[in-house]
Amino acid sequence: MIEELGEKMKSALERSFVGGGISGDGITDQTRDTKALKFHPTEDVATHERGWKNNQNIKHVVDHSTEAYWQMDKEFIITYTNAACEKISRGFNQGEFAGRSLLEFLTPEGIESLWQANGLRLKNEAQGIKTDIIFHELQMKRKDGTYFWAGISASPLRNQNGEVIGYQGIMRDISVYKQYEAERKRHEALLKKVENMTAMRNMTGGVAHELNNVMSGILGYSEYLLLQEELDNKDLQKHVGNIIHSGERAAAIIQDLLVMAKKDGTIHTPVNLNELIPACLKKNEFQKLAGRYPGMAIKQDLEPSLHPVSGSLPHLNKSIMNLLSVSCEQAGPGGAVSITTRTVYLGRPINGYDGLREGEYVVLFITDNGNGFAAEDASHVFEPFYIRKALKKGITGLELSVVLDVIKDHNGFVDVMSEIGYGTTFTIYLPVLHGEMQDNYYMTSQMNHSDGPTSIN
Repeated sequence: MIEELGEKMKSALERSFVGGGISGDGITDQTRDTKALKFHPTEDVATHERGWKNNQNIKHVVDHSTEAYWQMDKEFIITYTNAACEKISRGFNQGEFAGRSLLEFLTPEGIESLWQANGLRLKNEAQGIKTDIIFHELQMKRKDGTYFWAGISASPLRNQNGEVIGYQGIMRDISVYKQYEAERKRHEALLKKVENMTAMRNMTGGVAHELNNVMSGILGYSEYLLLQEELDNKDLQKHVGNIIHSGERAAAIIQDLLVMAKKDGTIHTPVNLNELIPACLKKNEFQKLAGRYPGMAIKQDLEPSLHPVSGSLPHLNKSIMNLLSVSCEQAGPGGAVSITTRTVYLGRPINGYDGLREGEYVVLFITDNGNGFAAEDASHVFEPFYIRKALKKGITGLELSVVLDVIKDHNGFVDVMSEIGYGTTFTIYLPVLHGEMQDNYYMTSQMNHSDGPTSIN
């Protein structure tokens, strides 16, 4: 009689802990637990009591664990969750989880991922291959409707025959990890982009250097040919002149490419635009440019005691020459180009430059009274060769691209305003140089002025 009762209770106990699972009801009657085991006269009853207590202790530890523990059946119906699951889900308690499908809490992408991984598990099990823990990264819904990234380790629950009858495991919030992972991938992509750009820049610089040597030969021999007394055929002279003109344009493009390719490693020194601008106007390059537009007026309005900026003298010189080239082309014969410098304090972004730092800036305005260009072209004029298409005039097309590239490299920015019939204004903002470099500049400048005027070649 006792043995028959013991068999019934043992069967009930096994149903409560099928496959190592934890029953939601638990076992509350110590006497019942003792009688549920098959009775042997030589068996120590205290041993069974310790086993019952161990089961209770395990259940207590799981219920109060900081790790979110769960169980579900083979159809993904949740059968048990501990208190930590309520915390990680921000509100779903054990009663709200029980009896619901895990799929209710997943995104469509998560459901597909779960089906694929578990389908492979079941396929291996059907072939006699015992599976173990599978790790899932799924987006799960919280009580407030938002989603978080859950790292789920799922291992199979088995019956006495070793068949999979459900799953159990640990769940963690890995949202921060996923965010770091996304940032890492983004930085890797940026690094790869920079490496590709560096490689392309190096190649461009090498090609431009070689082409520059070739163009020097072409221009040199063309000019020599044009000077020959035997070249009295006017048509032939015209053709040679066209060769020289095309060669000069090609050489200008090559020079722009070299500037864009060789910004890295340049030395920045204190530069005063009030000294740089007059020096640019005296250069043979500008004199030749101005000679193409008879009657064109150049006006200067330079702020006295303008602060210096930190910059690469050759690159800033090239940028100013490029802007003058475009403005003179716009103004044309009989036109006017004005050059103005000012110091301003900027405390907020201008024209969408959200990365602009607050502080003092030296501002350079170059304005022409030419025909201007349409407003829709303003946002594209700094793109390579776009300005040539927009103006349809004799420029290379890289002038403004070089300006933008150089000024950005100097932590400044460029703006353009143009209206058809009213001309164009290019504005350059460069951060004012402060600190020890500025003091050294003023000391050097005073010494130079005491010895006489200086010019920048």
